[in-house]
Amino acid sequence: RALKAARASDRPPAEIGRDQFPLTVMRATLDKALVEMRDGRGFLVLRGLPVARYSDDDVGLIFWGFGRYMGRPLYQNPQGELLGHVYDHGRTYGNIDVRGYETNAYLPYHTDAGDMVGLLCLRRGLEGGLSSIVSSVTVHNEILAQHPEYLGLLYNGFYYIRREAALTERGVSERPIPVYGQQDGVVSCRYIRNQINAGAVKREVPLTTFERAALDFLDEQTRRPDLRLDMDLQPGDIQFINNYTILHSRTGFVDGPEPEQKRHMLRLWLKFPKPWPLSPEFPTHMGYKPPQDTAELIEAER
Repeated sequence: RALKAARASDRPPAEIGRDQFPLTVMRATLDKALVEMRDGRGFLVLRGLPVARYSDDDVGLIFWGFGRYMGRPLYQNPQGELLGHVYDHGRTYGNIDVRGYETNAYLPYHTDAGDMVGLLCLRRGLEGGLSSIVSSVTVHNEILAQHPEYLGLLYNGFYYIRREAALTERGVSERPIPVYGQQDGVVSCRYIRNQINAGAVKREVPLTTFERAALDFLDEQTRRPDLRLDMDLQPGDIQFINNYTILHSRTGFVDGPEPEQKRHMLRLWLKFPKPWPLSPEFPTHMGYKPPQDTAELIEAER
């Protein structure tokens, strides 16, 4: 019924809000999911959306509608994409200007932009593509317990490559970006090791032995079988995670020759309705700036 109402509104997806996507029973489920994101485990998976019943566009609109009950969508690239498509674009992982979601490679544990990340499985590949998560707060506490000398460095942060400008002179962040921050007793994380490595290469300032040791130890904790959780998402499964308290990863995958054998995920970056506590040293990371022709829509959202 909500999908029918959204279609009848004759609005583009970016202008579909709660009023155009009216939910009744499902709204309570999404309200609980939002509480779980902020005050609970920081992740959950919703199952049971019958994606085979709908076209890909309709599944995308349903996912978009769910997201509007969770928070405000954020731009995922400079082209203004609000609903991302995660599949193998045939690009080579490791190239300085390539983002991991454009490849079929293994993606080490990392964070995305925004407060929350939503991922809907549209189709699975032939093999691989497991989604894995780990608590970044637990990793923080393991570092505190075993190597507290690393925490100062991780709180000070590192220079990051700017993927969309990696081949230009403005290809590196203006200042170091903290891996961890703390405000009001709440620990937050922002971490993409490959962008830190590429930032060091771009600046022609290699990471020190101590810096590599700190990052290597962090990475080792993310891969511990007793800390991580692996998920084999099925078509129709929707994973939501708190981007400040959960690191996520993906194993490499292999697609088949048929369209239905090609792994395809839909992605949302969302902002919490209520601000997450962030220290002044921990910069916000609310996606990309909107394209010029969407500035009016953003102003209306505010």
